[in-house]
Amino acid sequence: MCRDPLNGYAEYICPCCCEKKKVAFTCKSRFCTSCGKVYIDKWVDKTVKDIFDVPHRHLVFTIPRQLRDVIFMDRSIIKIMTDCASRATVEALQIKGTDSIPGILTVVHTFGRDLKFNPHVHMLMTEGGLTSDNRWIDIPFLPYGLLRKKWQYHLLTELKAKLTKTMENSRFINFLFKKNTKGFYVNGESKMTSARYAAGYIGRYMARPALAEHKIIRYDGKTVTFWYIDHTTKRKVVKTLEAKDFIRLLIDHIPLKGFKMVRHYGLYGRRSKTTSMQILQVCKRFVQMSFEFVTNFTHSLSWRQRMIKSFGNDPLLCSKCKEEMLLWKIWHPQYGIIFDLSRDGPFLEENKNSQENHFENERKRHIQLALFPA
Repeated sequence: MCRDPLNGYAEYICPCCCEKKKVAFTCKSRFCTSCGKVYIDKWVDKTVKDIFDVPHRHLVFTIPRQLRDVIFMDRSIIKIMTDCASRATVEALQIKGTDSIPGILTVVHTFGRDLKFNPHVHMLMTEGGLTSDNRWIDIPFLPYGLLRKKWQYHLLTELKAKLTKTMENSRFINFLFKKNTKGFYVNGESKMTSARYAAGYIGRYMARPALAEHKIIRYDGKTVTFWYIDHTTKRKVVKTLEAKDFIRLLIDHIPLKGFKMVRHYGLYGRRSKTTSMQILQVCKRFVQMSFEFVTNFTHSLSWRQRMIKSFGNDPLLCSKCKEEMLLWKIWHPQYGIIFDLSRDGPFLEENKNSQENHFENERKRHIQLALFPA
């Protein structure tokens, strides 16, 4: 359980009044509402350093209901979905007369608002790309009609090759082609001009739980009541399920161990990203448009900084005398005490070149010695 002291904790102590405070370890699960948020924040900070600070387009690639059960039984198809979405996007651009390659990030969602299994792909694509002669050109418009058909064609073609070759499967694929004459639906209304906003926008889709905690209205020990906004009617729907059924729906959306939720294509691909960055750094027009992606680096916030930012209170200030607390012990249920200040405290060196630092180190040394057991 998240923040259960029985699963380990860090203990802090005030050097003035010896007040102690335990901070229990978190579960580190992306499925946890709290830890998932921390995971997203760290991912966003890392991603901002790697993506180009240019306008991005948010695309959502969906599939018909008839395909959901097929993918539910074989989760490896989710990887095929992201590959096909990227391939369809690049081909749709190139057919329109440009050979530019955009930067593409994809994140898979497996749930809808009602918790039912509904896999779809969220894509973040740069509204520009590099041509074969290393020129950056804008991509202000996407041919959505063509993109929908390309998305349908590549996904169904890959599925046909993967599924067992039977008459029934062949008829099923043909049925999906005939029923969806305009292709599979793709939404691309959202546009973002900031790299940080774009990373934060797509990041919220990668690690959040299937249902926000505040949407659970009631739990009586047997049933769970929650609400969601219906995607079609835009109205609030209240639903009650048996506790076991509710848990089963949540478990259905836990990703397989080792599965990559985020994938990179085009200019953001592992093989081409370094080369792309080198080219764009010498591209005068691009650098003049936004130089921050080369020079501005962000740093992940620590646990303490996140608490101050979220709640406005410093968790390591003593509640009695307002002094900064020191790390006293770290306890792990399997390994016992893995850190003890009186045993493992660092040696504080005196800085002979600075009298100010000398007195400061002496003060810290006296504080540390005062904490040692007699």
